[in-house]
Amino acid sequence: MPDTAAPPRDTIAPHLTSLAAACPLQAGPLRTTVADLALAVGWRQLRPLRLADTEWAVVVGHKRAEDPLRAVLPLPLHTTSLTPHELKAVFGALARLDVAALPEPLPPLAPSVAELQEKLGKTDQLAEVAEEPEPDSTPATFDPDTLYMAIVATDSTVVYYKLSRGIKKPHDIPDE
Repeated sequence: MPDTAAPPRDTIAPHLTSLAAACPLQAGPLRTTVADLALAVGWRQLRPLRLADTEWAVVVGHKRAEDPLRAVLPLPLHTTSLTPHELKAVFGALARLDVAALPEPLPPLAPSVAELQEKLGKTDQLAEVAEEPEPDSTPATFDPDTLYMAIVATDSTVVYYKLSRGIKKPHDIPDE
């Protein structure tokens, strides 16, 4: 019997096409970072955007609703393009970023556990699942002094480095 299931849809590509064209160095890492943040790291309300007055794209989002929005800068493993001058420009653009002007978040890349259980008809187990709070419609605060660099290897491994504007003592950096 032939398989009649629809092929998996690429839900990321339509949202990243123009951004990937504008920032070709980051095209592959951007796509991989969005998928990793959404599916493995558990970030929510992901908003890919190009930083004003730079050649760089970032992904803005947060892990928990109470966390401020933070930016992630996707980079390929072997890049020499991110110089100290460029990094200063990125932090400058983050400082000017207006939360109200951010694009709409991407749609979820995968259904929640509750949605899957409901689809499978296991409604008696729904009460046991910790429900995620609904996305807050009011804009969250943005942390312009923190930047995560997502270094993407050729095998799609993503390693995150946390950078802060200026010099911070280790006890000034909260654990996350």
